[in-house]
Amino acid sequence: MTSTFQQRIFCCLPWLIGPLYCGVLALCIGQDANWDLRNYHLYNPYAFLHQRLDYDVAPAQVATYYNPLFYVPFYEAVRLLPPMLVGFLLGALQGLNFPLLLAIARHVMAGEDSVPWWRGLLIALLGILGAGYISELGTMFGDNLTSLLILGGLLLLLINFPRLTAGRLSGALLPVISAGVMIGLAAGLKQPAAIFAVGWCVALLFLPLPVGQRIGLAFFFGVGVLAGIAAGGGYWLHEMWSRYGNPLFPYFNHVFHSPMASSADYRDARFLPRSLLDALLFPFIIVLYPFRTAETSFRDLRLPLFMVLLAVAGLAALVARVRKHRSTAAPLSPAAWQARHKKRFLLIGSLIAYAVWLKLFAIYRYLLPLEMLAPLGIWLLIDTLPWRMATKYRAASICAILLLVTLRPGNWGRVTWGDDYFGVTLPPLTDPAHTMVLMTGFDPMAYIIPFFPEPVRFLRIQSYFTGPSDSPNGFDLLMRRLVAGHRGPLYVLYRSHLEEQQSRDALQAYGLAIKADDCRLLSPHIEQYLNQPLSFCAVARTDSFTKKQ
Repeated sequence: MTSTFQQRIFCCLPWLIGPLYCGVLALCIGQDANWDLRNYHLYNPYAFLHQRLDYDVAPAQVATYYNPLFYVPFYEAVRLLPPMLVGFLLGALQGLNFPLLLAIARHVMAGEDSVPWWRGLLIALLGILGAGYISELGTMFGDNLTSLLILGGLLLLLINFPRLTAGRLSGALLPVISAGVMIGLAAGLKQPAAIFAVGWCVALLFLPLPVGQRIGLAFFFGVGVLAGIAAGGGYWLHEMWSRYGNPLFPYFNHVFHSPMASSADYRDARFLPRSLLDALLFPFIIVLYPFRTAETSFRDLRLPLFMVLLAVAGLAALVARVRKHRSTAAPLSPAAWQARHKKRFLLIGSLIAYAVWLKLFAIYRYLLPLEMLAPLGIWLLIDTLPWRMATKYRAASICAILLLVTLRPGNWGRVTWGDDYFGVTLPPLTDPAHTMVLMTGFDPMAYIIPFFPEPVRFLRIQSYFTGPSDSPNGFDLLMRRLVAGHRGPLYVLYRSHLEEQQSRDALQAYGLAIKADDCRLLSPHIEQYLNQPLSFCAVARTDSFTKKQ
């Protein structure tokens, strides 16, 4: 009775320790103030809840059209709760990755002889001590939140591995479809998560089963993924299709040809490998040059270490096969057989997901679930080597120490905790019901919109998505009509000094000019680490514009 009680306590502790540790760490490293937060993490759910998609025009640039459902709970939390409580709750939720990693490690290693309890614990702890994971604690980037669904789906497959490999498709359908739904839901809420759906789907094709059953499992997993995508993102895909004729708007618009955007794919190709050799060496390159895969500096050796061990383990397996060691080996027990194929499934799925990530994105944040799984992968590769267990432990210890002493988490922008998450002080408005604000430059500013009176309309006349040009898109043409027909107060919002000339040029294309004697500087709390405040200035129509009218 006492032993059973102790086991239950031991099983429950990770679910308490992980969230508590990550929640406290999120408070210690400061309040999130990253670029995307100031661009769309707050604005998108606000616009969704207040029906502003047809009222404002692209204030968060391309990201204005990202699925807002994922960010609604964050918006409500910021609106209702103190900032420190929001940060702690976010960190605590992200800390649930720890017990999931621990459970995955235990299931994968279940067939090993005399597995000590602390091995899985250390592997899971290393999993949440990654440079990317720590950098996202307390933030709404979402990569270590959708990871809960991705790791949960993987764990469900591992728990039901005996059913998957039993040779009866009917018995495996429920867990396979359920796992697909979980991972598909992650992809529906945040599309880059789809790389893991591809990874685990392909890994199912390598199970020790007849070809037809493998294809069947992969097919029904895919059905679950599609159902999950429909649940998490179906509404928004339909919304984009019905409004703009492109369900992925504005991405891949060279295929869908929505008149509201240019005929381009809008992909962020800055980080993609430049050659085959570049792709092969990418895990090593990003250690030396982190800006090849992220907008912030960081260092984490787990990916290159994993790749080196993969090559070593592959070479060792090839030598063993040549020497026919496998033919003289003793038959595996059922538990060891399951463990071997679980390891193979995990490694194949991870490598496929990595390859798809490298081809489509090469943005480090999107690879966070694999960053968390990498310590487990490193141990599994070490464990395949023909060494004594003591040697394996020494090698694993050296790897763990190397990861920890060289670790340098990224910093996406942090500020001190205050009484208000954003700390916006509005400028006085004489006629909010008829006021229009034009946004210029390329810096993120949409977070400020929810603090203005609702009737105030915001148009982004210059950004990465819109702007005066010889080939205006549909939104550019729409904004020209809206500005020409507006008869109330007009203002411009831009990053002072840094983007002032760009703003003047954009306004000139609209027949407008800044009133230099009617400007106010805005310095919200969320921007306390930035050198340049925001400028909020009245604008007037120029004589040339008036004559054209």
